[in-house]
Amino acid sequence: MSLTSCDKSPIEQIKAVTEDKYPVANMPDEPLDKPLEILREPKRLAMTTTWSAGVKDDGTLWTWGTDSLLRPAQTGQDPTPRPVEGIHDAVAVSGGGGHMLLLRKDGTVWGWGSNHDGEIDPSDKDTSIDELRQIKGIDNVVDIVAGTGASIFLTKTGEVYYQGKNEWHILKNTDEKIISKPTKIGGLENIEKFDGNSGYILAINNQGKLLTTHCIGDAKVVSISQQNTICNIEFDKKVADVAQGIASFALLEDGSVWSWGETRGYAAQGNTSTRLDNPKKVPNLSKVINISDFSANTSNGNVYIWGHYLIGESPEPSESSMKIIASPILIMKNTRVSFFVRNSYISAFINHKGEVWFWEGNRMGQRGTNAVIKTFHKDFVFTPEKSLFALN
Repeated sequence: MSLTSCDKSPIEQIKAVTEDKYPVANMPDEPLDKPLEILREPKRLAMTTTWSAGVKDDGTLWTWGTDSLLRPAQTGQDPTPRPVEGIHDAVAVSGGGGHMLLLRKDGTVWGWGSNHDGEIDPSDKDTSIDELRQIKGIDNVVDIVAGTGASIFLTKTGEVYYQGKNEWHILKNTDEKIISKPTKIGGLENIEKFDGNSGYILAINNQGKLLTTHCIGDAKVVSISQQNTICNIEFDKKVADVAQGIASFALLEDGSVWSWGETRGYAAQGNTSTRLDNPKKVPNLSKVINISDFSANTSNGNVYIWGHYLIGESPEPSESSMKIIASPILIMKNTRVSFFVRNSYISAFINHKGEVWFWEGNRMGQRGTNAVIKTFHKDFVFTPEKSLFALN
């Protein structure tokens, strides 16, 4: 019988899980030849815990997976990507734990799925909304994030607005547990790129500085109000991209990746369980051109991943257990990633050709391959598979 994740150190787990087939990153500390600009790729692919959605070049919205497909499905499940009738002006889509947001060409935002925390329509007491519904009180939107229990919006004037759960007091000037309308986050100005959820927000301004509503460590306070405190997480170079999860990540213009927050395999810092209040450079990973909170794409076309994965030594789902990938491992070569996305036990990226590739699970048909596969065998988990859905 194999040892569980509690019986092995992270380093032993990496060796046992990856062997030579998925080598651990060991790159020299070198900068990119050309500095990165802030990455502004629109979100054209999204997942919740049960379904996926994508936006094609022609503005159509496609869905697949289980439940909340916005189109007829005899069993509530359809693992084949198909278009949603009547949508021809979609720009971007973002998925949280149970809801999705759709950005349309006119700058309005629409949502569907879970409404438990007022993510879509706080005036509706129904905890689930099965049709597209416009988010009231917000327009001129250019980017969206559907976080756990939250809907967050970036307007064309560079302002950030928040709606949803306030359990962790993302807005400190109210005791309300739900922010019932899109509310401007004071102190976040001239924002170009952001990420977040109901816990906190990370945002890059037009000077390449990283701002946050979560002030820890040596972060410098730049704005204080009754609503919140905004801090600058300081780096010696401009920030090109940011990703927020259990750990947070920043991609700098030189291609270096920095992480902070929870470690225990989430921060790609190797065998450590010490919480990081200040950013620390991810070792042995350089010349990165795209990131998420669980993956990176380097300039030579390699895709690396890390974090917690459900993995089995056999094809039987019941024999799977959570494993820690504490340092980045290589799962694919010769590809240029435009956008990464992940949700519960399912991961994907869009490449520069507009192709969509999935790895990890497929238990809800979210890979969009006309199949539902429940195994978490390690070779299935770590082998990217091309979806039937593509942007073009």
